[in-house]
Amino acid sequence: MNQDKELFSTSLTMVVPTNHNPKHPLNSDEICDKIICLQRQKSEFHFSAEYASLSTADAVIRELEDKINKLKIQHLENELGKKVAIIKKPNKTLFRVAFTINGKHSQIASTSVDKLYEKIFGHPIQLGTGYKPDCTLQEVYDLYSKSNHTPIVDNEGTIIYPTSTALRKDQAWRKYWEKDIIVTMPIKSIVVGDIIDAFKRLTASRRYTARQIAQAKSVLKQAFDHAIWLKLIETNPVVAMPNTSCPKKATASSTKKATNAETREKLENYLSKLPKQTVYTLAIRFWLNIMQRSGEWRALTWDDVDFERGTIIVRHSLTHREIDGKLVTIDDEHLKADEAAREIEITEKAISILKELYLLNGQKHYVFNSSRDGQLPIAGNRLNENIKKYCKIVGIEPLSTHCQRRGAIQDAYTAGMPEDQIRATAGHSDSTMTRYYNKNNNSTLSKELQTKIFG
Repeated sequence: MNQDKELFSTSLTMVVPTNHNPKHPLNSDEICDKIICLQRQKSEFHFSAEYASLSTADAVIRELEDKINKLKIQHLENELGKKVAIIKKPNKTLFRVAFTINGKHSQIASTSVDKLYEKIFGHPIQLGTGYKPDCTLQEVYDLYSKSNHTPIVDNEGTIIYPTSTALRKDQAWRKYWEKDIIVTMPIKSIVVGDIIDAFKRLTASRRYTARQIAQAKSVLKQAFDHAIWLKLIETNPVVAMPNTSCPKKATASSTKKATNAETREKLENYLSKLPKQTVYTLAIRFWLNIMQRSGEWRALTWDDVDFERGTIIVRHSLTHREIDGKLVTIDDEHLKADEAAREIEITEKAISILKELYLLNGQKHYVFNSSRDGQLPIAGNRLNENIKKYCKIVGIEPLSTHCQRRGAIQDAYTAGMPEDQIRATAGHSDSTMTRYYNKNNNSTLSKELQTKIFG
């Protein structure tokens, strides 16, 4: 049986039967969910560093607004069981619904879908009606995660998928909170004391470092921020939690792993004498001669290499993105922190390694191209596996790709190289991170450098 719904307008009151519109496969609650996800993407798009460098940013926002508007029309049509007519005039667009009451034709029109909805029903579109008043913290996080994983399509039809950040947030949530009792509590009932108790349970064993605790706090705060955005709560209790409530794991006395002249020499001597060079052995030898990020030098193409000048140009980087629920490697065509491309002089040894690679791999697009499919460069995890294998052979502790970057920056400081040049070569936007890499290096100025300063 169809239910009647009273409709309000500025001039008349009508009673119109409401039906689900068979043309729209989604019900009103599902449409509201989609609208909320798109609105969240639109609001976050303006502030996201991931999208800040996109030339199509304005076009993407317009595309999101258009999708939201179309969903609102579907929502209104579902509520009314009637078609919303869109009338485009030279100076404005009207949205109109026509009714027949007691044999008389009437219509309501407005310049926006929201205003039309309010004219008819007497209140704004209620997007939050699909959520229970006693929504739990886990249910709120699921909504937050769903909005983070929704792909965006720009005006050219290009799909822009969320970065691996969304996946890392989900991993952090599962690691720290998914099994805690706090996620089963209605989010409206959670107070600061509950947050403190949850962190005491999490950190009682002192398994987590200060950085891990900050990660746990961050993802929990974001869930409550989303609840505020959904108008389920008004304040975020995580913000008020004192950091002293979290016992931390004791700081390890050992410094982070870094390459040095000795480890580099051992690996180079062993690898250079192998009877057959592969993409991986040459990649490791090249890695030992630079301080760029792994994703940057693995993304080098032959167009980025100038053998005559002895330089490489770093202008794009490999990153991980989630596509169809899977984490894949893609060439992002832009650098971290939206920095400009930089040309870097490299050593004669590095140039000779690139020449060997050209003889081996020169017909392919990427310098360090995978021999399997030829579509993308060698994978970072496979590269790390090979580095650890050769470290074991030559008798040094296992290293990863990031160890060379750390060691090279520290050695550059020790050699007395200007900090601005180290920063520019490493690709840092400012010197703060450059100094961070060097924080455990307490080497003082050599006599030669002091002589240059003092005479």
